[in-house]
Amino acid sequence: MVVWSTLEASCPVCGNRTRLREVGSGFTLGQDSDLLVRMSGKHVIQAEVHTCHKCRFSGYTADFLRTLSPAARQRFLTEVSPSLVDELFTGPRGEPQTSRTPLPDVQYHWASRTAEAIALPPAEQGERWLKAYWCLRLPPSAHLPPAVLKSVKRLYLKWAIVKLRQGLRFEQDRNRVYLLAELCRRNRNFLMAVSYFHRFLEKEEGALYLKQAAAKLIQLARDHVSD
Repeated sequence: MVVWSTLEASCPVCGNRTRLREVGSGFTLGQDSDLLVRMSGKHVIQAEVHTCHKCRFSGYTADFLRTLSPAARQRFLTEVSPSLVDELFTGPRGEPQTSRTPLPDVQYHWASRTAEAIALPPAEQGERWLKAYWCLRLPPSAHLPPAVLKSVKRLYLKWAIVKLRQGLRFEQDRNRVYLLAELCRRNRNFLMAVSYFHRFLEKEEGALYLKQAAAKLIQLARDHVSD
């Protein structure tokens, strides 16, 4: 269960009025090995992301409160917006539907592209790809056809790893090294996973429960187990 309030803001690209959710709190039930916190009912990450129905600009509330330059707005409209298509939901003649809210994983996919377009740091881009991947374990995205789930899972994991690796040199939180190792293992990048698990375990910093998890997961990576 997630508690939130709503507010209205103008899209920083096209000016379209958009309703935003300000998330207050949620009730946790546990945590997966890639740090996805489990919740009952609607998940907090699904309430945090927003999409402009007109131009598909996507992101958090703070992204909608940004001031973009005219050049940045025009670049988004001409180079990025046309490529953001929810392929599962198209109109009767095949045109993309912009009047509906896409699934949360698609919104995070678009938020990742938006973050890149407005030059946010790689780590912030990677976090959005990661949340797109997490959404595939949560309804309604979890109910996508198996072939679609497999395809988008591969896409989201790939780019989460790429962007988080780019941002790792600026990252002070050692737990991010553990996260990157586990994402690599899940994506069957086993040699890279073992390397990052070793890197995490050899430092004193890092949560103890993640140290214990890493000691078990590194063996799975050595055995080429990605489940």
